[in-house]
Amino acid sequence: MRRTAVALLFASLLVLPFATACSSDTTDDAKETVESAKDDAAEAADDATARGQAEALRASLKGNETADDEGVRSVSVLRQAADDLPGDPDVSGIDDGDGDGLDDDGKVQITVDDSSACVSLPETGEDIDVTDGDC
Repeated sequence: MRRTAVALLFASLLVLPFATACSSDTTDDAKETVESAKDDAAEAADDATARGQAEALRASLKGNETADDEGVRSVSVLRQAADDLPGDPDVSGIDDGDGDGLDDDGKVQITVDDSSACVSLPETGEDIDVTDGDC
């Protein structure tokens, strides 16, 4: 009986390091999976926020009387609409290189962290398009 107990104790001491290593690897894998899921969720939230901000810009331009008069590419209208966006996103692409008061290429990019959405403005009318990603 004593010999069996010693043999069992010895066998468990041999197996214990391997069981612990498996458990440690499993724990590490689980932690990596959780971290990856957190990163994916944060990126998806940023994507949704950038898209939401771009949609808010579009809605603001469609409901703006000055935009009705001057056009949705009016630099003053675009800057005002951009200033009114909640959360202070990075708004880029409002350029008037030729000095006519209108945005040159009709592309305005909204960026939140590493995520962007692009607002495409027509030369005339209010057919504003919003797409995910950089302009």
